[in-house]
Order: sequence, then structure tokens, then C-alpha cells
Amino acid sequence: MGSIIIYATIMVNGMISAIEYKGTSFYSDAECIEFLEKNNTHINQTLANHLEKNEPNSVVLFIGCSERDKFYNSNEHST
Repeated sequence: MGSIIIYATIMVNGMISAIEYKGTSFYSDAECIEFLEKNNTHINQTLANHLEKNEPNSVVLFIGCSERDKFYNSNEHST
């Protein structure tokens, strides 16, 4: 199993992309989900601040955990 990361799927101007929550990676889904649950408010606020500054017309579709190598995004960003 590869490195597990927190990511958000967002829609900007009709295009969907994923951004990685910087500075964190985990060894298991359970560890990642536990971190998401404990730090939900901070993660959501950090994401909102990043999007307000960089992609003000964006909509968050999903925040979750995934193996880093399971998705590809040519426009990948970190928050």
C-alpha cells in the first residue's frame, strides 16, 4: 500500500480537479480518517482560505483519504 494522503475534489469553472492537503501522509486509511475527524474544522478552514485566495469561484465536492498513486491530476495543488 502506498502513502495515504488527504485530498479535496473541487470544481472550478466546470472543471474538476483534486488538491492535496500538504504536510500530511499516513500509513493506513484508518489513521487518515482519524486525523480527518479530529482536525475537520482546521482542514476545512485551511481549504476555504486557500480556495478563496486562489480559486474564488470553486466548489468543494469531497474531502477524503486516498493512496497518493491512485489518482492523477495534471493541475495538482497543495493547500
